[in-house]
Amino acid sequence: MTRLNSLATKQFDYRWQPAHCVSKTKIPSYLWPWLTTDKSLTSKLQRIGKLSVDVIEDKWGTASLRERRKLKLKPREAVRIRTVLLKLDGQTVIYARSIIPARSLLGHWRQVPHLKDKPLGGYLFQHRTLSRSPIEITELPAAMFPDQPHSVWARRSVFHQYGVGILVNEAIFDTISHFKSPFGLL
Repeated sequence: MTRLNSLATKQFDYRWQPAHCVSKTKIPSYLWPWLTTDKSLTSKLQRIGKLSVDVIEDKWGTASLRERRKLKLKPREAVRIRTVLLKLDGQTVIYARSIIPARSLLGHWRQVPHLKDKPLGGYLFQHRTLSRSPIEITELPAAMFPDQPHSVWARRSVFHQYGVGILVNEAIFDTISHFKSPFGLL
């Protein structure tokens, strides 16, 4: 079971950089494709093992300052915060925190608060008119995830279709290296 530092994980307030500005040499080679793919991580994970979703939190809350800035939200604007662990064959491989503004819950996105243990990414990528902001990457401190031996690399992007969009942050754990890469030879 992955333990989380609940104070630190409430916000992904770290220095984010566009993926093309991050030195590839700083990141383990097996992680680079996971961090930079613009395809669905959910579909990639489902190709290499049995995917399950453990929902940590899925409720109305307050976005962090950087999350509000990224989505251009007002200080007290209502957002739904969905925090999950994605597991492959029972091993935690990704921690995800999604910020879903109330004004983005339009059209088929009205179903997002009802996903329960279904992956958000799998739902979002079903729709052809979806667009995505450029991916940004950061290195999160080891203290954020106490049972991780060192810092954790993460990515974020905004999915656009309704309202201001949905911000998805994904921290990718080293355990992903235990599985065959769906990206081919690295």
